[in-house]
Amino acid sequence: MLDMLRSQTQTRRRAIRSTTSNACGLYPAVGAASMDPRGVIIGREAYSGKAYIYDPFILYDPKARVRLPSGHALILGKSGYGKSALEKTYVLRQLRFRDRHFCVLDAQGEDGTGEWDGIAKELGIQPIRLIYGNADGVDGVRINPLDPRIPPEHQAKVLVSMMEILTGGPLASQTRFALAEAHKAAISRTRAQQRVVILSDVLDALTAPSEALLGQQPVGPEELVAWGQPAALALDELCNPDRELAGLFNGPTSSGIDLDARLIVFDLTRLPREGEAMPLLMAVIGPWIRFGWIRPGDDIKRTLIVEEAWHILSHRPVARLFEELVRYGRRLGLSFWAILHHLADLVLEEAPEALAILKLTATRVLYHMDREEAETTGNYLGLTVWARRALADGANVCAPGRAVWQVGSRINLVEHVRTQREIRLTDTNRRMSESDDSGTQSPQAPMIRLAKRGSA
Repeated sequence: MLDMLRSQTQTRRRAIRSTTSNACGLYPAVGAASMDPRGVIIGREAYSGKAYIYDPFILYDPKARVRLPSGHALILGKSGYGKSALEKTYVLRQLRFRDRHFCVLDAQGEDGTGEWDGIAKELGIQPIRLIYGNADGVDGVRINPLDPRIPPEHQAKVLVSMMEILTGGPLASQTRFALAEAHKAAISRTRAQQRVVILSDVLDALTAPSEALLGQQPVGPEELVAWGQPAALALDELCNPDRELAGLFNGPTSSGIDLDARLIVFDLTRLPREGEAMPLLMAVIGPWIRFGWIRPGDDIKRTLIVEEAWHILSHRPVARLFEELVRYGRRLGLSFWAILHHLADLVLEEAPEALAILKLTATRVLYHMDREEAETTGNYLGLTVWARRALADGANVCAPGRAVWQVGSRINLVEHVRTQREIRLTDTNRRMSESDDSGTQSPQAPMIRLAKRGSA
């Protein structure tokens, strides 16, 4: 009977050679492969338990395991599920790299201070607070749209965008011509006076112009005044001290803004959410950051984080300026992060610039959203069926702290992990939650106060 049993060598099968893709198909329960191990830890991949490591600059490297076409990111989802905590911990961890600089447009907060105020204090940084009507006061800061760091041709683009925001639509060709002539006249006049051109100089040139040439056709002062009237009325809203929007833009840029700091926080919480205030600021600050903060030729990797990026995507004049900034992000060494609640309110078919910005993002981090919103987002971003279902499940799969990460062609469910110190600095729900009196604490990473480049 024993002789009839085959030995193990007789039943052993020959090894089968296969590709990784086929092996993943045969064993679907195995977690997704990890990306490049360089970078910072975000948390753990939910199904495999492996550390999830991410750095868009490293993933842009042709030698990286996962090659990204850009370093830009889109973060979406409902409030209270972890968007704010993710961006803050990402910045804190990335600041440990010497070549990482960050600029944050902080539009969330309460009691007149932004959500980044605590982190700024911990790192020894003074946030830049922007308010209307009191730019010359103790707290006020002014940003000049005609700052000499911005080239004249880009100043003209900023002026047109600001006028379109204030007038509520595209400028007529005659108005654009009158505005361009006034801008050139203002630059010439202030250069002779050896001072910086400001918005009121353009307003003066619009309302008291000199004769100009349209090709070979002379255009008289009276005709230029009529053509430039819409732009003049819009500029009056920004220059007249009795107007609601006065104070933030009309004048030289405030001194004391340290553009060499590794973390710059613009506190926008005192600006009104409705009306033209926020889109106007976005229209100005985009080019100002590009030509004032970004230094072509250096090796510093910079990240611009914009909270409430809806103010950019929903206004075509602003989106037009930011699309140019985002499109040239690779040559500028820039990673652009847009933080939004949802895409449903954006009519992207009517805003090609906003749609282009979304398409330029190679990383999408998606937190819980309603089922209908998940379908809309899935259609825009080309998400898989399981990702759409996961986004709609806010109690289990996409519970607070969990998000669907779409990095290039890979999609993972990632659980964000924070230390106790990070939780204290990034928790925006503490007023609504019970305090933990258990007394148990996990190990805390030390916070390193930032020093200026070159200091000991």
